[in-house]
Amino acid sequence: MVFVVLLILAVLAFGISQWALGRYASMMAKGSQVTSPTAHTGGEIALLFLESEGVMDVQIVEHNGVVTDYFDPVRRRLFLRHSTAQGTTLSAWAAALHEAAHALHTTAEGLAELKWRQSVIRMCRYIPVAVAMALIGLMIGRVFVPRVAILVLAAVFSLLVFLNLGTVMIEFAANRRLRAFLERQLERHPQAHQRLGELLFCMAIREVGDILRSPRYFFLSALPGSGKSRPG
Repeated sequence: MVFVVLLILAVLAFGISQWALGRYASMMAKGSQVTSPTAHTGGEIALLFLESEGVMDVQIVEHNGVVTDYFDPVRRRLFLRHSTAQGTTLSAWAAALHEAAHALHTTAEGLAELKWRQSVIRMCRYIPVAVAMALIGLMIGRVFVPRVAILVLAAVFSLLVFLNLGTVMIEFAANRRLRAFLERQLERHPQAHQRLGELLFCMAIREVGDILRSPRYFFLSALPGSGKSRPG
């Protein structure tokens, strides 16, 4: 019975992750074909937003790595890939603005929530492959039979996905901080405003699907000698 329940939860978790990953990829690809309503690049519109909120201590750093387009609350740096920082598409705006909005987590409670959210994202990216490799080793050593290994992997997978979902509201809170700024900035561009709102939704859910890309993150940024996930 436990085996069946865990498998059902794992299938549900997989479906949610697949939907989030597909929705993000599809919408951002479409947004990358739409030119932004003003001449600002992603980096410029992010700085304009931060300045409008009185935030002057955030530095934008271009970083083309496996892990990028994120805000580092410790160093107060906004790491953006080149195509985001220099892009003039709605997708570039959405990525830059969403991550810039995290810089408004300035209270102790807000920073704690943001750091926990980022910890959950890292767990979803790296733990699944590490657990799978450990379970394979245990099966080779005949410590676990395949049925038990599948049970453990399903439990870990489900737990991580639902933990991710439990913290995703922090991403939507970041989008809400952009509302007044976008209403002012895009007052004369209602269609672009609506499209940008859809892309910001996709930015809020993008890491929900990261668990399905765990092998990519693990082998390209977690192992010794692989690319840096934390730029200097």
